[in-house]
Amino acid sequence: MNRRLLRYLAFPLVMCGFGLAAILGFQGLEAAWLTLVLLLLEVSLSFDNAVVNARVLDRLTPGQQSFFLTWGLVIPVFGVRFLGPLLMVAIAGQVGLGEALDAALRHPNEYRELLEIAEPRILAFGGMFLLMVFFHYFFDDAKTLHWWQALERRLSAAGRIEALEVAIALIILVALVFVAPVGLRGDLMVSGVLGVVLQLLTTSLADGFDSGPQMAVRSGIASLIYLELLDASFSLDGTIGAFAITDNIGLIMVGLGLGALFIRSLTLMLSRERALDHLIYLEHGAHYAIGALGLVMLAGIPLAAHHIHVPEWLTGLIGVLLLAIALWDSLRQRRASS
Repeated sequence: MNRRLLRYLAFPLVMCGFGLAAILGFQGLEAAWLTLVLLLLEVSLSFDNAVVNARVLDRLTPGQQSFFLTWGLVIPVFGVRFLGPLLMVAIAGQVGLGEALDAALRHPNEYRELLEIAEPRILAFGGMFLLMVFFHYFFDDAKTLHWWQALERRLSAAGRIEALEVAIALIILVALVFVAPVGLRGDLMVSGVLGVVLQLLTTSLADGFDSGPQMAVRSGIASLIYLELLDASFSLDGTIGAFAITDNIGLIMVGLGLGALFIRSLTLMLSRERALDHLIYLEHGAHYAIGALGLVMLAGIPLAAHHIHVPEWLTGLIGVLLLAIALWDSLRQRRASS
């Protein structure tokens, strides 16, 4: 059993060893250590993402699954962790994309300053998207399996009220905009609403299609887009936090890329081993972690205005603890029912 599970991690472990060895050989011990720290940061922030991805992955066709697990890795590593922030930096800093690219490659301190300007917009988008993922899961009147019974039964019953999760999300966004610096309010509102709309659009398309062959393909494509957006929202916080560790864009891409490779392998393992069918509360824990990350991202906007920064290790630790508790309760419930 253990040997079979280790097969899923063999490739990322080999790539991790190769990548760290290459960094050690070309840039030295300190650079290799920073890359390892970035890898662990990515895994700790995105492990709950693997749990949610595994459930969505079950809805995809084998071809779509293969795309997500191969080319789908290129999109989050290069598109989200490099081009995404680059585009946001260019827009927020009111500079050209070429100038932002030049700053990223040749002037990392300047790029970091531009990224700090873009950070509130990035956090507003990612935070609202993740918060909507949390609401979509728990505000469901058809949901019968509950982990924290007292809370989740009430949330499930409240799901009978149409669009309640949207109303609560927008109230939170308005409150955030109200306490934010005046110059940011318009941009924060646009970014936050965009996060809400994209989450609603992708989940509604995936849930709304029928189960016929053609519709299943369309539903799979919508789910694939949703997976990439979810991965993007998780990685935005890690990408920003990575600059607190190093301003070397090459090390950041290697470290976060290797971390993303681990997350893909964990997603595949959870899906193919049907782990979520046996660890019944793990999905609940992942969504609590997603909600916590979304709130931390949103809270980081007004806190940053007062020069207070929530450390990424604390954000990752919250997610890991919630998943560990959910895993423990799942195993305990499985033993009790056997």
